[in-house]
Amino acid sequence: MSKISNCLRMIELLHARGKMKISELAQELDVKERMVRNYKEDLEKAGIYVEGEKGRDGGYSLSQASFFPTRKLQESELSALIFAVQQLLAKEVAQAETAQVALDKLRAAQCKEQEQNRYIHFVQRSKPNRLQSGESKKYMQLQEALASRRKVQIVYRNSSSYKKRIICPYGFVYYNDFFYCAAFCESKQELRTFKVVRIEQVDVLQERYTIPATFDIRKEWPSLGIMRNEVLHVKLHISPPFSQSVPESIWGENQSVQYNDDGSILFEAVMKGRQSVKKWILSMGASVSVIEPIELKEEIIEEHMKVLRAYGIVVKET
Repeated sequence: MSKISNCLRMIELLHARGKMKISELAQELDVKERMVRNYKEDLEKAGIYVEGEKGRDGGYSLSQASFFPTRKLQESELSALIFAVQQLLAKEVAQAETAQVALDKLRAAQCKEQEQNRYIHFVQRSKPNRLQSGESKKYMQLQEALASRRKVQIVYRNSSSYKKRIICPYGFVYYNDFFYCAAFCESKQELRTFKVVRIEQVDVLQERYTIPATFDIRKEWPSLGIMRNEVLHVKLHISPPFSQSVPESIWGENQSVQYNDDGSILFEAVMKGRQSVKKWILSMGASVSVIEPIELKEEIIEEHMKVLRAYGIVVKET
């Protein structure tokens, strides 16, 4: 295999199996151990960080925040995998090597998706079009720093002041149309959130850092201060066509749906993020009415009144 192919295969192996000894990688790639070390250096030059751990239980492992795309499963590999499984009881091993490659790719794809979820969390179900956003370049710089575990010096705008900070990006939250970077702030010595749109400058440094193995942005983000006192017990009456699509997703905790004979539903859930909840309800137009909480119902009514006034329609309040 070519050097490029071996580098790609090495990425897949580390994605799929986690930490591997240099000797194990050399055997899988059918090369000498010094070549594996060369591959590691080449990958790091390309911005793909391979962590090395010395000692009896040491080895190489791919950075858990690496967003390098694994290659798609080829038809021939899938056929080989099916063949190997079918022949397992008969001890047929002729296709075992190709099947192992296919299995590794499947595991790599699964692991990659799971790991990405640990570091990037979309509170809203829609994802931003970063190509149309002024935050795009800064976001991508921060994401690359996270993937390679490199510290970042930022200039952050807070009210009317600008401050330089050195941060270690831990993950990202997309909430209410904005990206937030959860990062360890060296000056404050604690985990903080930085609204990406307020970051005026990003300089990726050479110094590296580590992220606690237990860190998961999906569990941490509610305590990061991005939204405060925004837990709502929502009760809605939803009519077709949204009464058919809403139950297909989980929108909040303790979600329950009661189906009515006319095709409508009574929806209840504990939801987080007042602005996100309002935006979701407004997107359903006249197909939804808020039952609880009363203050949210009043806010939705006021939003609809603003729409009517924007079209020159005056509605007398009762």
